[in-house]
Amino acid sequence: MSLEFKITRDPQLLDQYYRLREQCYRSELGLSGFDGSEDDQDKHAKIMVALDGDRCIGGVRISSHITLTSQLEQLGLDKERCCMWERFAINPVMRTLGVFREFNDYLVAASRDCGYENAMVLSSLTNARFYRRCHSALGVKFQIHRQVPHCAQGIFSGLEHYLSVAHLQPRSALRIAV
Repeated sequence: MSLEFKITRDPQLLDQYYRLREQCYRSELGLSGFDGSEDDQDKHAKIMVALDGDRCIGGVRISSHITLTSQLEQLGLDKERCCMWERFAINPVMRTLGVFREFNDYLVAASRDCGYENAMVLSSLTNARFYRRCHSALGVKFQIHRQVPHCAQGIFSGLEHYLSVAHLQPRSALRIAV
């Protein structure tokens, strides 16, 4: 299986991604009322998709719109150089460590290409720990900072929210002593 990752505005690919995230959030998070269709944040963000042929098997929103300004200040992050990674979804049938590794590798590269140095993530502690393992394997520093229950709003109320930050500085080249 050869996957392709890209930032897209293709309406057919976006529709596939929106339907996939709706299915994932409803079944995995128990959010039966979650509407995965395009929202205002999607319109102003970059959507990265993972494709198996012409079929979207995953996606994520890379957003420059950050509402956690107090958290930015506390962590010493520059708002202009920081994004939010939101609405992760990967088809459960396609979830392998290899797919996650490729997905995260491209996500980091795409975010860097957009000029970001840091990416904030809100997730459960279990997911935050998984993301940290995935990013650490890629040489990307990923820190879980704190629980932020006040960020759980609307349909997400009642779900745990931990704030994490991926530091997207380019990896150092491997040096071999001779």
